[in-house]
Amino acid sequence: MKKLKLFVLWLCLCCAIYPESVNIILTVQPLAGTKILVGEKEVPYKIMSRDKTLGTVRFKLEEKSDFTVSSNGFINKQFKIPADGKSEYSFLAILDKSGSQCKFQNWFTSDGAPKSVRFIDNDIIVVTLLNGRGINIFNLKTGEKKLISPPEKYAQKTGFVESLVLKHKNELWISQMTTACIHVFSIPDFQYKTSIQSSGNWSKVMEYNEKRNRVYLSNWVSQDISIINPDTYKEEKRINAGAVPRGMCFSNDEDFIFLAQFNTPDGECHGKVRTVNLDTFKIVSGAGIPGAKRHIVKDKERELIYVSDMRNDIVEVFSISNNTETKLLTTINVYNNPNTICLTPDKTELLVSCRGPNNPEKGYNYKGYYMGQLYIIDTKTFKVKDRIEAGNQPTGLDISPNGKIIALSDFLDNRIRIYRKINTVWLQKTEKTIMEILMTVFSENK
Repeated sequence: MKKLKLFVLWLCLCCAIYPESVNIILTVQPLAGTKILVGEKEVPYKIMSRDKTLGTVRFKLEEKSDFTVSSNGFINKQFKIPADGKSEYSFLAILDKSGSQCKFQNWFTSDGAPKSVRFIDNDIIVVTLLNGRGINIFNLKTGEKKLISPPEKYAQKTGFVESLVLKHKNELWISQMTTACIHVFSIPDFQYKTSIQSSGNWSKVMEYNEKRNRVYLSNWVSQDISIINPDTYKEEKRINAGAVPRGMCFSNDEDFIFLAQFNTPDGECHGKVRTVNLDTFKIVSGAGIPGAKRHIVKDKERELIYVSDMRNDIVEVFSISNNTETKLLTTINVYNNPNTICLTPDKTELLVSCRGPNNPEKGYNYKGYYMGQLYIIDTKTFKVKDRIEAGNQPTGLDISPNGKIIALSDFLDNRIRIYRKINTVWLQKTEKTIMEILMTVFSENK
């Protein structure tokens, strides 16, 4: 009798710890055509919510079995059910496209309209919040998130746009367009230091000129550039940009600034890449196809600049070997509304965040009918080598200093996607031996 009681008790405990069935809530992309498999058996599921290609589904497993998420053209993703006695689990399955050099790792939720992303080191990213009270700091290793803000009189006005790191001062600068201010925080503790008031209107992008030890700040509405002394934290001068300025970078000798013009003074998207002499403050040239220039990055060694154009859905490539005669070399077609661009640390690839088409009825502040995409361009051939579907309006973009992690913000989803960049030598023609390839892959993925 005693043995029977012990057996019944053991049976009850087993049932409590290992329930006969479990419920699964799965967020998956792509949703259409995706199958959930236990072994070779397909498991039916119910769609709980759907946002274009992204969806959340619910299904039941009669046993605590491992399951696989499968979709044609994508790499299968396998999941194990923990042996912890729970009856419901949530999983995330953002499938990686077959042959892609980017592997999805995770995503993080931001506190409001993540506008830009910047790596502080290989593990820490800062995210400016257009609809938030400052910036989010994410630790990619621990998953920790925190919000840092300037004083309340600024924080309540939201509108935080871009970031800049001044390494020689161990400072993080954050622009706020609604106040035309820059807020300064110390690195690595992210303590607030001071705020810099510009006399411009709707301030956005900042760039540091080492030779002149000055920060240049583009002002959207006043259509000019503020020159700021980082030692005194004071604006010294504003210079005319000739039209609405957005992105900026400097010539190799740092005596000229290249401006990405988004609009011309008449409000039309006829902007060009303007070159301004920093001694005379005169516009000396304009180049490129008339459009809505958004962001500029520079390859110093090859004397090239890359410019995203949101009107023409292209990236332009210019030679800057002659400061006063910027020459358009080629254009690269990308997806709708290319925003932020960045070069990999070795300059072999250009990453492009493309927001996708605007909502045709309500405008860009509302979700459209298609997700945005991340493009990867070979900078030797200027050809697109990879593209990845992301979320609603991918905007902020950066790559880690070691070139292994990509951070991309889905602006209208309040979300940051994290990808690991993997080596793809096995997909390309190469003269390396098999052993050399295997050693390269091993070292890249340690």
